[in-house]
This record gives sequence, structure tokens and C-alpha cells, in this order.
Amino acid sequence: MVLRESATTGALRRGSWWLRALQAVVLVGAAYYLITKQITPHWPDIRARQFAWRAGPLVLGSVIVLGTLTVLVGAWTASLRWCAAQITALDAAKVWFTANLARFLPGGVWQFASLALMASRYGVSTAAATATVLLEQIVLLITGLAVVAVFTPAVLHAAWWQGALVVAIILGIVILALPRPGGRLGRWLERYVPSLKQVWSQLGARHLLLFIVILIVPWLMYGTAFRLLAIGLLGSVAGSWGFYIAAFTGSYLAGVIAVFAPAGLFVREAALIGVLSPVIGGGDAAILAVASRIWLTALEIVAGITVLALPSTPSA
Repeated sequence: MVLRESATTGALRRGSWWLRALQAVVLVGAAYYLITKQITPHWPDIRARQFAWRAGPLVLGSVIVLGTLTVLVGAWTASLRWCAAQITALDAAKVWFTANLARFLPGGVWQFASLALMASRYGVSTAAATATVLLEQIVLLITGLAVVAVFTPAVLHAAWWQGALVVAIILGIVILALPRPGGRLGRWLERYVPSLKQVWSQLGARHLLLFIVILIVPWLMYGTAFRLLAIGLLGSVAGSWGFYIAAFTGSYLAGVIAVFAPAGLFVREAALIGVLSPVIGGGDAAILAVASRIWLTALEIVAGITVLALPSTPSA
């Protein structure tokens, strides 16, 4: 789940029309590059591809994705409780899935609006909900970089992965220093993002370390499910499990960083095709990139609708 903080969304809401126009232009450019440079040249191979349709890997991969969403919701629920927010696991899942599905809408404002609405509906402070979601995204970024750094040799067989690992370690040290309200960095962040005080006042080093360990797991699960998708669709595929974990995680992070693209649309696919093509071929890479987007989105929608349909008792 990718969510921009309230200050950012407020700025977008007050921003000039040219900012939104620039976002649209960049998004269209990313789509043009993806289609013309990465998909169209391999269209004959894509059309000629015979799909394996192996039910076992596809079902198992889908179960793992749903399990991954459960881990993400559980981690966020735990962080809310660290901030003394009283909410049931089901109600927290309703809030999380609403904001998660809203990320597909352009602009970023809808994510925060849906989070605020649902949090207040279930008696949770908007500030606490925003701060904990922001914390989860920061830690996911850190752990994702670490996973990519560890598995990069499986992708590029190059030496620069050590540099990526150093960057991940430095970022990890920085994030460990953040929950210190009396520190200079903590005061600076609290000044510009006041809701973070909800986290700083409750979060200890033990909590944060546990949070980091937990949020390594989703990347490993997503990457494993992605390779199962490849096996289910294409049959026998080249590349190790580590290769698919690194490829998926790296492309997902590229989509997160590309804030102009709702849910990393087009950017994630372009990055994934670029990494996969040298190993499995451009046609299969394009198929997997598009199929994974449709597959993950469908599972997220089904899971979200199911959770939202379950009965609960909102706070008055």
C-alpha cells in the first residue's frame, strides 16, 4: 500500500493545474515507452506463446499473495495498538483495504481521504492512522532495498550490489534513529508532519526492530508468488527463486518511487520487463509484467471487497 502523507496530499489539493498536467504528461510518457519500446517489439512472440495454465502453482501463488496482504494488515494493526489505538483486527483490515484500493485513483488525495474517513468511522485518530501507515511505507521501502541488495547478484551478476546494500544499511540506521522525540531529526519531522508524534511517543526500539523483521517477509512472499505465477502461466521458466524475488521487489519499489503514477502503473511493468528480459526473453517478460499487474490487482480487490462485506460494529 502506498500512501502520501496529509501534508503532501494537502499540497496537491492546493497545487496549480500545471502540477496535475505534468503528472499526466509523465504518466502518458511512461505508458508510451512501455507499449512502444517494451511490448510492441515482442508482439509476435507474445501472440505465439502457448500458456501452460498450471492450476497448482497459480492457486498456491494466489494463496501466498492473500497471506502477504494479511501480514501487511497485521503489521499495521500492531503499530496502531502501539499508539494506544483501540481497534479490532477486522475493523483495521477494513480501513487498510479501503486506503489500499484508493491508491489506484490518480492524485493521491483519495488515499488520505479514505483513510481519514474510515479511521474516524471506527474510532481511530486520523493522525495515528496516517502516522502508522507512513511508518509502514518507510519500513517497507527500507526492507525492500535490503532484499534487493541481498538478491541482486541473482539478477545482474554484478558487483555494484554491495553499494545497494550499504545504502540500505544506512537508511536502516536512519530509520532506527527516527523514533526519538528529543532528537534533532525527530523534532524536524514533527514540525512538518505533526501526526508523527503519535508514533514517536509510543514506539520503542524493540517495536521498531520487530516491525522491520516482519516487513521483510512480504517481499519474500510476493517474490515467491510471482515465480509461481510464471510457472503457472509459462510452464518451465529460467531464473532462480532469488531472481524472481529481486526482480519483483525492485520493480515494485520503482513504482513506489514514481509518485506520479497511481499504484506505480506502467513504471513497475517497465522496470519488471527490463529486468526479466535478459533471462526469460522480452515476450515472456512482457506477459508476466502485465499478468502480474492484473493478477495482484484482482486479488487485492477480491480480498478488499470480502473484508469490507464482513459485519462489524463501527464506533458512534
